[in-house]
Amino acid sequence: MNSYSENLHSSVLASLESQEMNQKKLDSQLNSSMFTLYYAEGAEIVTDNKLELATKKYNQAQTVKEQAVKTKNISTNIVMSATQQNTNTLQSVSNGAVSAANIQIATNAIVRLASDMGSIFSIINASDYGTQIYQQSIEAYNLMNRTAYLAEVASQHAMEASAAIAEVSSSTVQDKAKATDASISNLLQVSSTNFTTTAAIVAADNDAKAAASVNTKAAQGIIESNKVELEAAKVAYLLNNKSLNYNLRVNVPKIYNNSYEVSFNYFKAPFKTDEKGTNTPPLGLDNPVKTYNLFLVKDSKKSVFSASAAEELLINPLQRIQIIPPANLIPLADLTPPANSIPLTDLIPPAGTPAKTNLLTSETILSNYKTRFQAINNLRASQQKAIEAKDNLSKANVALALATKEKSDADNAVNNTKNNITRLTKELDTAKQNTAKAAEAAKKNPDDKDLAKTSAQAARDQDTIEKSLNIAKLTETKATDFVKVAADNLKIANTNAANAKNEVSEAETLVTNDKKDLETAETAFKEKKDVFKTINILDLVDTDNEVIVLGEKYVIFLLIVFTDEYKKGINTYDDYLSAPSETFSLKKTLNAVKDINIVQKSERKDNTNAVLPALSPYAVNFTVNKDDKLITEYRCMFLPYKENDFTKNDLDNFEESIQETILKKEIETVENEITQYETELKSVKDKNKELKDQLDKQLDKNQESVDLSDKQKLNDEIGKTKSQVNSYSLIEIETNSKLEIAQTRLNHLYIGLEKMYSQKTAQIKNTKAFFFNQKLAENVPSGNYTVAAAVSNNPLTYEVKIDPATTDNFGNSLIDSKLYIPVILSYYNGSETNRKQYNNNLSDWENEESFTFSIVNNQQILIN
Repeated sequence: MNSYSENLHSSVLASLESQEMNQKKLDSQLNSSMFTLYYAEGAEIVTDNKLELATKKYNQAQTVKEQAVKTKNISTNIVMSATQQNTNTLQSVSNGAVSAANIQIATNAIVRLASDMGSIFSIINASDYGTQIYQQSIEAYNLMNRTAYLAEVASQHAMEASAAIAEVSSSTVQDKAKATDASISNLLQVSSTNFTTTAAIVAADNDAKAAASVNTKAAQGIIESNKVELEAAKVAYLLNNKSLNYNLRVNVPKIYNNSYEVSFNYFKAPFKTDEKGTNTPPLGLDNPVKTYNLFLVKDSKKSVFSASAAEELLINPLQRIQIIPPANLIPLADLTPPANSIPLTDLIPPAGTPAKTNLLTSETILSNYKTRFQAINNLRASQQKAIEAKDNLSKANVALALATKEKSDADNAVNNTKNNITRLTKELDTAKQNTAKAAEAAKKNPDDKDLAKTSAQAARDQDTIEKSLNIAKLTETKATDFVKVAADNLKIANTNAANAKNEVSEAETLVTNDKKDLETAETAFKEKKDVFKTINILDLVDTDNEVIVLGEKYVIFLLIVFTDEYKKGINTYDDYLSAPSETFSLKKTLNAVKDINIVQKSERKDNTNAVLPALSPYAVNFTVNKDDKLITEYRCMFLPYKENDFTKNDLDNFEESIQETILKKEIETVENEITQYETELKSVKDKNKELKDQLDKQLDKNQESVDLSDKQKLNDEIGKTKSQVNSYSLIEIETNSKLEIAQTRLNHLYIGLEKMYSQKTAQIKNTKAFFFNQKLAENVPSGNYTVAAAVSNNPLTYEVKIDPATTDNFGNSLIDSKLYIPVILSYYNGSETNRKQYNNNLSDWENEESFTFSIVNNQQILIN
């Protein structure tokens, strides 16, 4: 290899190696920012939950404080009232005692007066009996006795009133009112302190939430920036690899199938055959390459692999894949644009442009691009339809189960009612017989009251049974009607479930057909690429003569062996060894869990514990692959669903939106150029037509003219006009060429835009959860997930029960009335020596149904 080739090869190696290292560096930065964003969003979720809980406590504390203030006001009024009452009671006791004493004094005086009046009456009765004085004295005597009696009664009432007033415990009420007021004051102080503390917590949580939100936004900005840089580095590497390294690429299938694919572009000779001189001998430019050879090299040894080492391995057919180029090859790398939506007829150059021999080939390539992208879009649409059909089937099955239960309950109700009617009918017959016998016995013994009572009771029992029987018959009618309705509902549910099954079957069939169409389109697409080779792992061993090992890192080298004729023609006898491809490794991928089922209630009733709260859902279960379960640990995590965080889907859409904006801007620019060229071309054509018409007139005039001086003058004008026509013809050809180039560029851009649309991130159900992916799932701490276990009656069904100790992926306990998304990580748990041969897999959490966690009887714990 000459010094120029060596320097060029070294520059290519250095450039690609530098860009690959830069990609790895940027990928590490993206991973770092991804974890930063993940934990920032986790912190924000925690602060949101704390703020929500603190806000609830704040509202409760505010209510308690308001009630305490009202109670304090009432208590203060009661204390004031009790104090006033105690003062009034003491005054009443004093007044009552004084009044009782005065009344007693008056009573004593009246009694003495009555005694004196009795003495006077005795004297008059003895001396003046029957006289007028006697009559007056006896009346006075009776009135005095009456007055003395009333005085004694008044004295007794006064003493009782004084005693009753003395018994009033106003002081006790006052003491209790003061004690209660003190307690209420303490309660008000405690509630005020609690309210102040809670308000401070709410304010602190608000600040924490704001800070967490700022951190999340900052992390979001960093990850967006890192994502853009990484994608730009990938594009730069692909462009350099395409320009400098024959677009050598390795495609590892997502699902391991004992093979991998290698693609590269054919070698393009530096000069074309028609560019050599007439007498120059053939230089082998038509078919400069003898063979293309692919070598598998360990990543650790790529730096020491050389062209000489590659040439030595050519003798071993297992250590190289040899590809013989077709004859008369036209390199397609120059013809393959990105992707399009412009009609292929637009690629035909305008009139007057030299024909392109590769135009039909370009049309075929663009058609294959279009067919491939259409197949991708069709497959994506059918897969989305299949997801929706499965969701509809799940809902239809739930409705069917409910309708089946309603029908069963209705049938049981009808059967119970019929049994009740049968029982009541028999009881009615017995009651009628008993009523008839009792009535007959009472009729024979009309004087026997017991028989009459028995007859009346028997009649009442018969009437009660008849009423119950009528009610039972009405209930039977209603139950029968309900059975009919339930049967209709069950029929509708069965029809809906059957239709949903058919929709799922049709959708899956459509997915299968679209996959076949895509495979056909991919095959046609690959055939038109320069080289696209599928290599079985046993078809190519590495340069150490060892079979490829799963999990090990490898690269592919391309050795181009030139023909002897071409080597002589360029006077260089070296073959060309490419730079290594990007590093790759083959791994088996564990199957992702599908169809996660939410179990709302336990089927076993004897497992319930009345002391513990009833949690809903009870568990989640799923079916696993029988080949994977022996080496797989199924980690179940519950992701809190907030519906307002930045997600992986948002990041992908962000990058796509940037690419779409750039492409659309470039399309707009090229379309403006095309419009400008078309305008210029029209002006040039019009001017050229005008000059040609002028030239025709001048030629006609020159033929008609006989004057030599006029002919000379006309010849000068004709020469000048021809010169102008030639100039404008050259301008027309140049503008035409620019227009064709712009039209081709436009088609390339449209192809790129359609390619981007075909690779656009699919729509998902859980669009606003938070940033989460498999790498993050693999790094969730062991305390934040639950390992699923196989159920006893079905070893392929695994279950995770939800209990009070269950947490979300951040380690927080599940919160009542919050939404969660179940996600299962299939994690390799087999032999440690084989760990690097397997890729873990994550369930499709972005499209998984979320559930609402609830604690049904959480108050019972507080009571106990």
